[in-house]
Amino acid sequence: MKEHIDYIIEYLKKQPFVDGCITGSCMLDEYWDGMDVDLFLYSEKSFQAILWNLYYNEDFLILDKAEQWKFEQYVTKDNGKSPFGVTSLKFVYNTCIPVNIIYKRYCSSIFDILATFDMNIIAKGYDIKTGQILDLSGDSFKTKIANPNSWNSNYYDPSLWQISRVLRQLERCIKYYKRGYNTDAVVLKYIELIDIIQNYQNIFDSPTFNEKLKIRKANTKLIKQILIVWLNTHEITDKEIELMKTKIKEI
Repeated sequence: MKEHIDYIIEYLKKQPFVDGCITGSCMLDEYWDGMDVDLFLYSEKSFQAILWNLYYNEDFLILDKAEQWKFEQYVTKDNGKSPFGVTSLKFVYNTCIPVNIIYKRYCSSIFDILATFDMNIIAKGYDIKTGQILDLSGDSFKTKIANPNSWNSNYYDPSLWQISRVLRQLERCIKYYKRGYNTDAVVLKYIELIDIIQNYQNIFDSPTFNEKLKIRKANTKLIKQILIVWLNTHEITDKEIELMKTKIKEI
């Protein structure tokens, strides 16, 4: 399967019209079952160009029904765009390797993209237009120790909304631990962010905001409990992972 990953990377590198970068786990010089390829685009024009390139290439298919629905919404009704400024679609190469194409509206360079990641081990990417690699991961690949990505501005004086967005990356800590990386420091950072929510004092006289804050506090309290147990045992059930994902979506 590694040869498929290598082929996809080389194929994407040869697309001159694409203003974007290849990043994620495929840049770690390792391979494991389930590895995918992430292509981040800096403009919607580039997103559309690679979307149609892959769509008309018989080696790349949209197999997931939800992804097919997103595709149809995007190309026919123009409402497949996320209100959070992120538009994404998942193709599958040769029916086995996921290829994610992602447009982040507020990111215009490879640095902008890498700076949004939660942990440093994946903060490495290949910029297609310049043909250069930007590596913000430090020595984490060698040490196998992941730390919070110091370039991520959401870690500094974050708002409730920013914390909610960061928490959506939480499951990655569990996945990378199973792949041999120590992600404890990143999980502790997540707990720090959760404590900000737990200690938040509402100064607004808004019943709607109060209700949303109650949900945030209740959900993050449960997530924190699961994370504390995980830090002690490094074990978690599929049911607990799904519970965390559900609670994070509700925040």
